[in-house]
Amino acid sequence: MKRTALPFRAAAWFGPVILFALAFGAPCFGQAPITEGLVARWSGDGNAKDSAGHSDGQVSGGVGYVPGPAGQAFQFDGGSAKVDFGPAAGNFGARDFTIACWMKSDCKNRHEAFLAKRASCDGASSFWEVRIGGPGYPDRPSGSLVFCMEAGDHTDSNNLLSSHPMNDGLWHHVAWVRQSTSSGTINCLIYVDGALDNSKVFVGAARDNPRANPDAIDLANQSPLLLGQNVCQCCDGTTPYSGAAAELQLFSHALSAEEILTIYQAGKSRQ
Repeated sequence: MKRTALPFRAAAWFGPVILFALAFGAPCFGQAPITEGLVARWSGDGNAKDSAGHSDGQVSGGVGYVPGPAGQAFQFDGGSAKVDFGPAAGNFGARDFTIACWMKSDCKNRHEAFLAKRASCDGASSFWEVRIGGPGYPDRPSGSLVFCMEAGDHTDSNNLLSSHPMNDGLWHHVAWVRQSTSSGTINCLIYVDGALDNSKVFVGAARDNPRANPDAIDLANQSPLLLGQNVCQCCDGTTPYSGAAAELQLFSHALSAEEILTIYQAGKSRQ
């Protein structure tokens, strides 16, 4: 009887704790804290599998794995390393969306690729991308994150920059949100470490007068979503990513500030 008493007590204690955690919404180990509208999730924990959808990534070049906020993270060598998530990932169309991830960079003197869904560097077709600011771009301070959406046909580019550099070599959680408002405007917001960092009203897609059209840019194309590379490495001084990334998530709607803070706090608590 004594040999079975201790395991029984442990089970009796552990069961209520799990029930309490589930009842109050605490995420299980390895589970994303926000799952509503989650269409893709790549943790980078030793592989590029999509745990929320069907867009498993293909790792190539010098991609490695290093300790991340929770588990492992993708590490990029600034050369041939990339993760290809395929053409179906990141096709947001004209809908609201959220892109969230953890990243760590100490890029100081390079204009680097990070995440892109773009066919060519001439702006002929719609695309979205994230790059790290660097030399050659006075409007993109070194280390700033630059989120860009473009409608194609060489219409206005819509850029939103982080308000401060992100190249301090520390892990940061970043979220980009496109949000339609009741007044008909399209807002884009960037959150850094759970807090709103910057925002901007983005213009629409009318070629003759973009600012007169409040419609959201249709961000759907057949180009693969790439992490670590950008097609503009061909011609504008952009170089491959040389940092780390983890917990890349795509949502089919605009997350609230509270939801983004929840994701940040969940990752921070596991560091």
